[in-house]
Amino acid sequence: MPTIKIPTAFNIDLEFEAGDLGRRLVAYIIDLFIRAAYILLMSLIITRNIPGGNTQDILILLLIVLPIAFYYLISELLMKGQSLGKRAMDLKVVSLIGNTPNTSQILLRWMFRLVESPLLTLSLILGTVESASALTILVSLAIAVLPAIIVFRSPYNQRIGDLAAGTIIVRGRQRHSIEETIFREIDQTDYVPQFSQILRLSDKDLSKIKSVLDTAIRTGDQSMAARIAGRIKDVLHIETDMDSILFLETLLNDYNYLVTRK
Repeated sequence: MPTIKIPTAFNIDLEFEAGDLGRRLVAYIIDLFIRAAYILLMSLIITRNIPGGNTQDILILLLIVLPIAFYYLISELLMKGQSLGKRAMDLKVVSLIGNTPNTSQILLRWMFRLVESPLLTLSLILGTVESASALTILVSLAIAVLPAIIVFRSPYNQRIGDLAAGTIIVRGRQRHSIEETIFREIDQTDYVPQFSQILRLSDKDLSKIKSVLDTAIRTGDQSMAARIAGRIKDVLHIETDMDSILFLETLLNDYNYLVTRK
């Protein structure tokens, strides 16, 4: 099975098994059957219990159309990059730095999915074949096959939504975990780093800091954290009365913020 190696600024490369197109197709079909079954069930419930008219139309919109339209957006938000089909096929969406995609990335993928859907493509082709000119049919076919061409030509078999969002689809198993690196996701848009001197340290130094910090937090022994914090302050000429644990946490956060926003 081919692997995808994602280089990071955090000491190791993350290696994932590629989500092959066959497995992705089966995942799509599973999700398609789930949605079709939901549509059938809800349609039966509504038509048998609600007489025709505006009430029935509103219920169809609220209970069928909207849930189906938002299926991938909701499932990937709740299941951290997976739909039911992807979970069944051991696939997931990750960002290009190896972590779970954030809300904006999942939203962007979903927005592009609305125009990349194979069902929409099929409807477009069938709709133009009946009454359109040859030129219109050719243009429709070109628009329909463009997403597939992009998937086959992109380095990680990414569709347009993945390219726009900076995501890829991989197997659930990976040889290295993002938790093994010094990666910290900084969600604060107004985050202000306090110790820019941290960039003078190497990845090896930062990995040692993380190891010491993890050990101190796990064992409750702050003496080692205090010793390494003192050494860092001496080397980087930092003056602060911050608690040793908090100081090391802040250093790692500052490093992540500064490196990922270069």
